[in-house]
Formats: sequence, structure tokens, C-alpha cells
Amino acid sequence: MDVSKLFDKLPPHALEAECALLGSLILDWRVCGEVIQIIKSAEDLYKPAHAAIYETLIELYDQVQSIDMVQLKQRLDDKGLLDQVGGLDYLIELAESVPSAASASYYANIVREKAALRRLIESAGQILDDCYNSSEPVGDLLDKAERAIFEIAESKSSTDAAELGELLQETYDHLQSDEGMRTGLETGFIELDEMTNGLQPGEMIIVAARPSMGKAQPLDAKVLTPDGWVEMGALSVGDALASVDGEPSRVQGIFPQGQRQVYRITLSDGRSTECCAEHLWRVHYRGWDEPRVIDTARLVQMLERKRYQNRLWIETFSGEFGSDENLPIDPWVLGCLIGDGTLSGTSVRFSTKSHTVLEQMASRLDSAMTINPAGGYDYRIVRNGGAHCAGVQGVQANPVKEVLQGLGLWGCDATQKFIPARFKTASRSSRAALLAGLMDTDGWVERWGSMRFCTSSVQLAHDVVELIRSLGGTGSFTRKQTTYSYRGKTLNGLPAYVCNLQHPDAGEFVTIPEKQTRISARIRQRRLNIVSIDPVRITQTQCIAVSHPSRLYVTDDFIVTHNTAFALNIAEHMAATTRQPCAVFSLEMSRQQLAQRLLCSRSGVDSHKLRRNMLNQDDFGKLALTVGELSEAPLYIDDTPGLSLLSLRAKSRRLAARHGIKAIFIDYLQLMSAPGSESRQQEVSNLSRGIKALARELSVPVVCLSQLNRAAEQREGHRPRMSDLRESGSIEQDADVVMMLHREDYFHRGEEDYEDTNTAEIILAKQRNGPTGTVRLHFHGSTTRFHNLATQPGGY
Repeated sequence: MDVSKLFDKLPPHALEAECALLGSLILDWRVCGEVIQIIKSAEDLYKPAHAAIYETLIELYDQVQSIDMVQLKQRLDDKGLLDQVGGLDYLIELAESVPSAASASYYANIVREKAALRRLIESAGQILDDCYNSSEPVGDLLDKAERAIFEIAESKSSTDAAELGELLQETYDHLQSDEGMRTGLETGFIELDEMTNGLQPGEMIIVAARPSMGKAQPLDAKVLTPDGWVEMGALSVGDALASVDGEPSRVQGIFPQGQRQVYRITLSDGRSTECCAEHLWRVHYRGWDEPRVIDTARLVQMLERKRYQNRLWIETFSGEFGSDENLPIDPWVLGCLIGDGTLSGTSVRFSTKSHTVLEQMASRLDSAMTINPAGGYDYRIVRNGGAHCAGVQGVQANPVKEVLQGLGLWGCDATQKFIPARFKTASRSSRAALLAGLMDTDGWVERWGSMRFCTSSVQLAHDVVELIRSLGGTGSFTRKQTTYSYRGKTLNGLPAYVCNLQHPDAGEFVTIPEKQTRISARIRQRRLNIVSIDPVRITQTQCIAVSHPSRLYVTDDFIVTHNTAFALNIAEHMAATTRQPCAVFSLEMSRQQLAQRLLCSRSGVDSHKLRRNMLNQDDFGKLALTVGELSEAPLYIDDTPGLSLLSLRAKSRRLAARHGIKAIFIDYLQLMSAPGSESRQQEVSNLSRGIKALARELSVPVVCLSQLNRAAEQREGHRPRMSDLRESGSIEQDADVVMMLHREDYFHRGEEDYEDTNTAEIILAKQRNGPTGTVRLHFHGSTTRFHNLATQPGGY
């Protein structure tokens, strides 16, 4: 057996370096102060006897400020460890193992490196064991592994203290250089640069503002996802959401708001949802050039004024969501059968006098099926060649009938019909085809262009209204009592439910030419006016941050509702104007959305016009020039959601090594994660300390966005304070600079008597090495851009 192979399995260690280190400490106690900055724990020594001796030596140094052989022997004897460590003879052997204590720090570094390797091996082994044997969720295992490696990385020693003379000479040399006039990086805001002398290397700069979300809904409110409805309380960070225009959107943050008074907001077609008083809405009014974002409380006040009643409206949903997975039948065929089919008896039948409907039915059915006349306007859907097949015993089942049975529709009479749930969450094209099938049978178009659908099933009426709303239209239904004559008497029949449907592209929901002709005459589209807002209950609520650039998401009844540009303007100025390499870690927006915002901000093109593709030739010219300009900017964007401190440090070091980044921007602190923290406050504190350490390590300014709580909104004047920093444990203590954004216009949105000033204030609440004060800027809302007051919104 090769004995040398056994030594390869032993953990990394350096017994000779440990002996030399202990001998140096015994020979000269004055090197202890240098050694303990490197070896912070006795556990760093591999041999238990050496660990006991080192711990005792440090105790003597700490308590009596001296070490000699007599004191060491007596302290070990008092602790009952003298014989365990090898007795007095071994202590003498250690002292004689080195000629002097001059190389103590060299030995200490060797010991520390071997200890780090052992911890790394131990952590890796534990990670392997957990991966093979643990039943914990993968996310928990990843957090546990990340925490273990991070603790090892954090254990490295700090840098040595520098002599004042050296620092003074470095400072004087820098002042004499060309860079001496401004020691930090320019932000592009003249007054701010004057007060801060630019963003300083190694500093942590907090830019705090109220979150742009500002919304809260009950936990049982419904939120639309690509696959259907999910309750607000069941959402998780990263979940995909449906959006107002069909573009990708995800949950970027979840913020519980506790028990709050909620209000029911009702729209003109009868749909409604619940929200809190601070919930935001993107509202249109005929007297405004563009929509405004207004909270519920302000809307209540506005609706008390006659000029706003039935004149404030919100935009409709595009209808882009859903999946066609597992749809067992053509949606248009199903719509026809629900609308004017007989869903019971021995065969599948439907009625129509339209040749168009017959032709479509024949083309959309499976090739194994055919349509046979059943008298008058009635038809049967049967198998080709009949239900009997040569060589097959008995009667073959009708596939269409089997599908209707599986959907729960077979056996339903006229009062029990409904639209199956899976078809209400199908793709937009399938939902449109289903509605077309319903309209082609039991629907009609008034001579003035309005669509109507009639049914004796109240559930089907609800479903049809839901269907048109899911497609971006508006709808409601009314109950009408039908009558009939029998033997000269007028009797009440089944109640009829007439659905009133509106859509700007209503022509896609009918295929019969006569109906399409009437549809084409329709011009006016019904708006979703806000009719009433009433308090309803007090319940648990939460708000969410969404990644869609508009900050809009879709809630109950397909209602579109609303969900930090200053730091981005600084990053853009550094990278595009002064050509300083910068890194942006965006946890709230995707890199594509961030690039779009930068493009609009620098070009001066309205971001809302760009999202809706309403650009003119002049806009395209501006964008083309800006694309060329920004393409050369050394700006590096990382949009990893839920970024951890460990990942931030690793990515920042890599960017610094490859691209020499001069500044780091993080949007925003509260969306980062710090695994292993006992509470949210401790987690934020750990993040804050880690970010400050990163700034010092890379010697670059780290600009970190943070949220303010709602205290400022309740305060007269609304001006924020440092105490308003959200979940603040040590943010204001760790930060070198704290800036707070304040826009008084934000608190008067929609007020008729208030004239927007488009002015923003940068409140410099803390500056460790400079004055505090206020800087006033111009804010251009449509491009989310801040400017020096002397600069016009379009100029640079």
C-alpha cells in the first residue's frame, strides 16, 4: 500500500508554520498585535494542541500585555491543558523552532490560507451531502450554500492602518494633479457637483424616494397572469403577469401593507375592484393633454365635483394573455354549439339559417365528422359513414359529444349553459373565435352598430360579458322578462339576459356578412368611466412592484391599474457624456426596459408614445441619433432579479477587472437578498454594510436606490427625512451621502387649482465630508429625465 496517498486525503495544513508562529509569539509578545489581525480564531490552527496554546497566548496578551514561558506554563496548567499540549518540554521546543519573531506575520498568513482551504472543503462536503440527501427545497439549499461560501469570503483580514504622513503626501500629490480640482465623478447636475465635489471613490451614496408603486389591494383581489387569475396574496417574486399591451411583465417585489381600509371602485360597464386610498390609477380626462397618475383618495375628492363626474376614465386591456394548451375542440365550433345548439338527447344538433355558418362549421370540424340536415334550420353533427363501422362491434361514440361531456356541457338545458373555464383563459385568438361563434348564432347587431347577445342562462350572460372584457372591450347585461300567448292569455316565459357588448374592433367577432356590414358603421367606443368609489371593508392588503415600463397590471374584471429615474440620469451622464465605465444592477426593470428608458430619456422622445408605437418621423430621427451615441457608452447593465450580496460582489469584481468600472448603481436596495438573516431589518442592515464594504474594496462610488416609507405623505409639506428610510437598520449610518428626492407636484396630482411646476428637489440630508442642503432641478415627466434648472427639457 502506498502510504503517501493517505496524506493526500488529509485536510490542508502546515504544522511547521503553526510551530513557527507559536514560537514567534513566545519569543516576542509584541508581534501579537500584528498576528491577531490575520489569525482571528484559534480554530484556524489545525492541531488541537496548537489551537489551545494560541488561545492561551492571546488571553495573556489581552489581559497582562506580556508573554513569557513562565506565564504560559502556569496559565496552561491552571486550565488543565499543560499535559494535553505536550508539557513544558514541547513549549520549549516551540520557542527554539525559530531564531526570531521577525517573520511572524508570514507564518500567520500561511496558517490562515490553510484554514480557509479546510473551511472551503468542509463547506463543499456539506453542500454535496445536502444535495444528495436533503429533502429541503432547491432554493433553500442554494441559499445555504451561498451563505456558507460567503462566510468564508468574509473571514479574510482587513487592510492595515496607513500612516498619516503617507496619506497626507498622497492627498497633496493629488491636489497638484490635473484631477485635483474635482476629486469625484461628475453627476451632470452642476449644483449637486458643487456641494459634493462629485461622487467620491469608496463612498456609499443612498438616493431615497417614495416607491413608484404606491398601490395596495386586498389579498383576495385577483391579478391576471398569462395562464389566468391568481389571488394577490398568492403571488411570488418572479411570477409572470399579463400586461396592458401584451408585453412581458413580472412581479419584481411584494410589500405587505397590513390591515387597511379598502374601497370598491366601480366603472361604467359595471365591473369593479377593491383597493386602498393610496392605490394609483392612470386616469384620462378630456381637458388633459395626457393621462395622469392619481391615487384613490384624490379620485374620491374629484368625483364630488360635477365637472369630473362620468368624465374620468381608465384605459382598457389589450386582451393579450392565455394559452391554447389542452383545448379539446375548435373555439368557434364550441361557441356555435353553446349559442344555438341542443346539448342533450341522442345526437349533437344546432340550428342556423346562415350559409356562412354552415360552411365554417364544415371546415372547422374534424375530417371524420360531417353535417346532416335534420329538418328546417336544424342540423346534426355525425360521423362520416354513420355510427356503425365495419369490423367494429356496436355503435361508435360521437367525438364532439364526448368533448361536450368532458367539458360538463352535455345535458345542460338553455338555462344552464356556460363557457368552460379553460376557454376563458385561452389565447386571445381562441377567445375571439369563441365569441364569434356565439355572435354568429344567438347574437345580433343593431342598425346603429351595437352588438347584442341574448341567453336564458344567467351564468352564460356573465361569461359572455367576462369574455368581451378579456378581449379589451366593455360589456354588461340586463334582465328582461319574456312573455308568450297561450289560448288567448299572455303568460310569463323564461327570463332573458341581453348582453350589451362594445369593442373598437368588433368586426372580428362576427363572420356573417349582414352583421359585419352593421358593425362597420359603429364609430363611438364606450369609455370605462369611473362611476363611484365606496368604502367597503378593512382587511389585509399588499402592494406589488411590476416590471412593465408602464407600471400597469390587470386586476379584477380586467381592470387596468397602476403600479426612479434620477440615478439612471447620473449613470447615463457618466457613461455617455464623460465616458466613465459604469455598472447598473437593475433588480426592478429588465435590461431591455432600462435601455428603452435610457433611449427616451436622452433623446427627449415621449416614452409612452414609444411603447404604443405612435412615433412620427421627427421622433425616429432623434432616436436614431441617440442609438448611435449610446451604443458607444461604456455602460454595463445586469438585470438579475433577487440579486444577493455575494453575487453583487462577484459580478462587480469581474466588471472592475475587465472594464475598469468607475461607479456602480443599484436599483434598488430593498429588492436585494441576504440569505441567513434573522429578520428583514437585519437583512437590510447586512446588505447596507456589504455594499459599503464593496465601495471601499473597489474604491468606486456605489449609488444605491432605497425606498422611503409613507410618513412624509402624512406630514405637512410632505418633505422627507432620513428617518423615513424604509426598513432602515443601519442605512443612514453606513451611507456616506444620503440624497432624498422630493416632488411636491406628486402630492397634488389631478388637482384643478394646482399648477404643476415640474420642479424636483434633491435634499442632501447627510454628507460625511461636506455640507448638506437642497438642490433644485427641472423634471420632465414624459421622458423621466431631470435637468439643471437653467437647461431646457430638450437640451444638453
